[in-house]
Amino acid sequence: MDTISSKETKSKSSLENFKNLFRNTSRIFKILFQNMPWLFSAMIFLTIIIGVVPIFSAQALGTLIDKIIEGVGAQDVSIAYPALILFAVLTAIPTVIRNFISFLDRHLFLKMQDLFELMALKKRGSFDIAQYEDPKFQDRLQRAFNNGIYPLINIVENQLTNLEVTCGIIVGSIAAATIDWRVFLLVFITAIPNFWIEIKHGGRIWGIWAKNSTEQRRYQDLRRFFNQKISVIDGRLYQASGKFLSNIKEILHKFTNEQLSAEHWKTLMKTAASIFAALGLFVGTAIIINEAVAGVIAIGTVVFAFQTLNRVSGWTSSMLSSTARLLERNLYATDIFSIFDQKLVLEYSKNPQKLSLESAPTVVFENVSFKYPGQEKWALQNISFTLMPGQKIGLVGNNAAGKSTLVRLILRIHDPVEGKITVNGIDLKDLDIEEWWSRLGVLLQDFTTYNFTAKESIAIGDTLGDVNIDEVKVSAQKSTSSGFIEELENKYEHMIGVEFGGIEPSKGQRQKLAIARAFYKGKRFLILDEPTASIDAESADTIFNEIENLPNTVSAILISHNFATIKRADEIIVLHEGKIVEKGKHQELLDLNGKYAAAYNKQKKDFE
Repeated sequence: MDTISSKETKSKSSLENFKNLFRNTSRIFKILFQNMPWLFSAMIFLTIIIGVVPIFSAQALGTLIDKIIEGVGAQDVSIAYPALILFAVLTAIPTVIRNFISFLDRHLFLKMQDLFELMALKKRGSFDIAQYEDPKFQDRLQRAFNNGIYPLINIVENQLTNLEVTCGIIVGSIAAATIDWRVFLLVFITAIPNFWIEIKHGGRIWGIWAKNSTEQRRYQDLRRFFNQKISVIDGRLYQASGKFLSNIKEILHKFTNEQLSAEHWKTLMKTAASIFAALGLFVGTAIIINEAVAGVIAIGTVVFAFQTLNRVSGWTSSMLSSTARLLERNLYATDIFSIFDQKLVLEYSKNPQKLSLESAPTVVFENVSFKYPGQEKWALQNISFTLMPGQKIGLVGNNAAGKSTLVRLILRIHDPVEGKITVNGIDLKDLDIEEWWSRLGVLLQDFTTYNFTAKESIAIGDTLGDVNIDEVKVSAQKSTSSGFIEELENKYEHMIGVEFGGIEPSKGQRQKLAIARAFYKGKRFLILDEPTASIDAESADTIFNEIENLPNTVSAILISHNFATIKRADEIIVLHEGKIVEKGKHQELLDLNGKYAAAYNKQKKDFE
């Protein structure tokens, strides 16, 4: 299990977290000012107003009481009218402003939710594919987005609350300093223990989430056996649901117990801190009463002092507790921003070269070797071959021979550790990867079902957005998916995916759609990894006929364990333990009487 070191956890609870809070708040506010300047500015302005008005209202109340006393002595009630009007106005203002703030706050929340969600999705969609295969990176993603993007929103909401109470504390303290500054200092000091407890608690909770990132991913993986149809069916048939439920229970039990332990500590400590804070307020109030009895301050001033003392006490406690919660949220926000700032693992040319592919490319492997990060064993060793324009190459070999790895290098999911790959004489590293992908039609072993219309599902890779229905139909015919599409009520406009009111295609039909996508997009280069694994023999034969008869403007690399189809390739490369052990046409390889011939004859015998 991946764990967070004590050193890292300690650093997250130190002064560095305050610095990160300041940096993250500044960064979030900058984003909001750039994307919604008027809305966010209005929120800040009204927040400041709502923070200071209660102090002026309390002072107006004190003045009103003094004027009432003065009016009683002078037998003239009109003396109190101006103070009464001022007090009424200052009392009404917060209610009106709160209504505006509530309206703006909802707008701000919804816009922030959309903004940060899109930022997160855009970033996650920009990472190199290889990064998603790194378990440590997966743990960081899990930790960062365990609570979605809401830690960023929480920081904004809490900082606006802090802005409100801070304005009140500053104005209240300045206004009341002439009464007795010691009282307000006492209230502030006695609120500090609550602040410290919240910080410690927040750090402990973050540490629990952080160290359990791997188990949280395991929990999410196990949940699919209860909420994804295919996994539910598989789990039921293998009678494994009880085992999965037991595993989930164990993870939840451990996780919950650790959190409850932290909550028990917090409750005990906060109870003691609250008693300490109440004593501070009691002592402060006693000081004011003594000064009033001694005639040092007027009755109205006493009322003002009581109200301000009570407000400042509450605000101080609220601000410190809010800041402590902020520090906890900030730990997650820091994780989110670390993902936003994460660099790509592949190095890309600052001035990528463009490809002019009016015909199929020439792809050359020059002494290419590769091993996966953290692995000692070579996945590929000293691979050299040339894919000529319009050529169809077949890759064969046992499982883990290196076939799929070779394809991943062509796709530049990874870079070679040794050697290089060139396209039309240009190092693959120097090409614009997006442009390179735009020329490829790819079907990997693990393919995705797109729940759109049949037309959109086939043309999903059309970045221009203008679907060419004629090409869609041609691609469907080549993949034989046209057979079932034409039988649908709305044909190519019919929805795929029963969850969206469409059909639930069989696995073979889904693979046919995936092949159609590759044909539609692969105008110059097709890469097909076990393209007919789930397809009936008649359809598979039709598809391979289409591949065999591709025009010379299209090159293809085909991986298959079906020798009846792979033998049609222009050249066959036999891989074994990451090395090319044989290469040539079908008959040439049979004449060699090596690994290819042995595997072919065995498969042939099995079908006799």
